[in-house]
Amino acid sequence: MNILHTADWHLGQLFHEYDRVYEHQQFLDWLVQTLQREEVDVLLISGDVFDLSNPSAASVRQFYTFLNRASNARPDIQIVVTAGNHDSASRLESPKPLLESANIHMVGVVEKDGEGNIDYDKLIIPLIKDGSVKAWCLAVPFLRMGDYPALADCDNPYAEGVAAFYRNLYQTAKSKYQPGQALLAMGHLHAKGAETSDMDKTERLIMGGVECIAASAFPDDLAYVALGHIHKAQRVGGRE
Repeated sequence: MNILHTADWHLGQLFHEYDRVYEHQQFLDWLVQTLQREEVDVLLISGDVFDLSNPSAASVRQFYTFLNRASNARPDIQIVVTAGNHDSASRLESPKPLLESANIHMVGVVEKDGEGNIDYDKLIIPLIKDGSVKAWCLAVPFLRMGDYPALADCDNPYAEGVAAFYRNLYQTAKSKYQPGQALLAMGHLHAKGAETSDMDKTERLIMGGVECIAASAFPDDLAYVALGHIHKAQRVGGRE
């Protein structure tokens, strides 16, 4: 199974008040060609699809035009999109019922039951090829306060709460796991030990210095962790 991981498109972003529609379109054209050339089975988009929580109609059209082109180029492709801190979680999810029929999964909101328990099952997506499940994707969007477990007597409620979230989600996914399948996770966060550049300083300020997630939050037997937020391919915490 060929999986392509991308994130942080920031469609609609301005560069010193000049729009970047042409640049973004060149990227999206390249991506469609790459999906075809590399025979990609699964496309993971790990947050910050848009630069603003209320994107322009032109940016929204550009995104959905891409999804249509990608599905036509690779009819059997699965696409998993999670919300980032720049996205509106509910707005991103709004066309979810329609898109799921085309194997496009939008995950923005962490749903809970009537008692306030997190519905982890809704964040686990089977990745299917040739009629069988090859992997399970833990599709985690940007986690806001209230999305992750509230832990008593902890030094860092955010970092420890997010780690507990991944731990619980992983255990739920393991109950579905069969030998020969892979587990992979998505996330939109600042991981401790991430390689950053000057361009990432604004993102780190948004998150706040204490809001770093340790590499140990991700279980060792995850085949891959598809992160967004830091705009760079990286080995988090020195891991391969």
